[in-house]
Amino acid sequence: MASESTRLQILIVGGGLAGLAAASFLREHHEVTVLERSKLEFSRNDYAISVAPNTHRLLLEQGIEDIHLKATVLTYVWGCDAEGKLVRETLAESLARFGTTTIFTRRSRLHAELHSLATGNRRPGRPARIIEEVKITSVDVTNATITTESGDTYHGDLIIGADGINSAVRAAVLSTNPGLVDVTHGVAAVPSGLAAYLCTVPNAVLRDDPVLAFQTGEKSGMAAFHGADPQKRVLVFPADAENFQIVAYHSEARWVEQFTAAGSSILKDVPAERAVQDFLDFHSSIQKMLASATTPDVWRIRDLERLPKWHSGRAILIGDGAHACTPHFGQGCNIAIEDGEALGYFLQNLESVAQLPAALKSFESIRIPRAHMVQFASRQVGGLLTEEERQKAAPFDSATFMTKLYGYTSAKDTWEKSQGFESAK
Repeated sequence: MASESTRLQILIVGGGLAGLAAASFLREHHEVTVLERSKLEFSRNDYAISVAPNTHRLLLEQGIEDIHLKATVLTYVWGCDAEGKLVRETLAESLARFGTTTIFTRRSRLHAELHSLATGNRRPGRPARIIEEVKITSVDVTNATITTESGDTYHGDLIIGADGINSAVRAAVLSTNPGLVDVTHGVAAVPSGLAAYLCTVPNAVLRDDPVLAFQTGEKSGMAAFHGADPQKRVLVFPADAENFQIVAYHSEARWVEQFTAAGSSILKDVPAERAVQDFLDFHSSIQKMLASATTPDVWRIRDLERLPKWHSGRAILIGDGAHACTPHFGQGCNIAIEDGEALGYFLQNLESVAQLPAALKSFESIRIPRAHMVQFASRQVGGLLTEEERQKAAPFDSATFMTKLYGYTSAKDTWEKSQGFESAK
């Protein structure tokens, strides 16, 4: 354990799920300051998300309980066609196979719980300091210095870029790595060609519809309705005790001009009839469900090209800033939380700042291959690979992938296995 005199000054850019998760894992051994661009508002973009076994176990070990998240356990996955016909029913066996379950919860609840872990007294160490409404103008990765619009300067031993898919820290990291990647291409998020309607619908709407009612019985889980177009699908899963979350994927073509004009990847409060029109080739029950839902938002689905390096100088990228992926496995926040746990492990016993480069290199050695695996698989199952990638890719092996994904236990275990410690025991 690091002594009091060797506690690092860590600046985390971004107070979202990735940033607060990292703060909660790092606070025991280091002084943590989180710089957040906005006023923290846990209900912003409050959609439901899945917390998979690979991350669920880490949260449980940190002290987050399902009851605090008002979580619903995934027990079944249903596959249906566009006419609502049940094609397959799969029993989720995560608990038996991986020791914990997949759960659904509201993003706001997970965000609030991570905030509590980072800033409260539930975890060892000093609470993280959160500074809101910080508009960053420059990031100096060599000297770990951040300058803001107001003229304030923040200096630390390490900058962690947890500032999302449009990361300012990523731009700074890549700009200091000439030749490593195409900086212009690497910095920008890549549109997938897909968009998704996000909205919620009361349980009663499903319960009263004979085509959809199977989701509202004793079995809890996610139903996926697939159309003839492989890119069109409607996912329905519990958001909370009263509502179901809808995520309806379709081509982004009709929305591109509006995304561009708005300068945003999210269009708020679009007319529900637009969603209905996009799914006229689906059963009328799906159309009724969309018409009965809350006013939908449209999200542009983007990811990043796979980056071969996440750090430069005294700055490291995590979460969507490093490895944004399409949501086909619901792993965005899960892999980001894994990043925070891994940083906590590799930085816990540093004796001086001079040891940072080696620690960050070790962090990258286990995190980059895993994130790339998820990014590629998400594109593959979403039908988003390039022709060259499709020709080179092996057929997707779901069982092998899920075992690698959900079987993750900790950075310590992964690192020791990579170093051959297991075989030496």
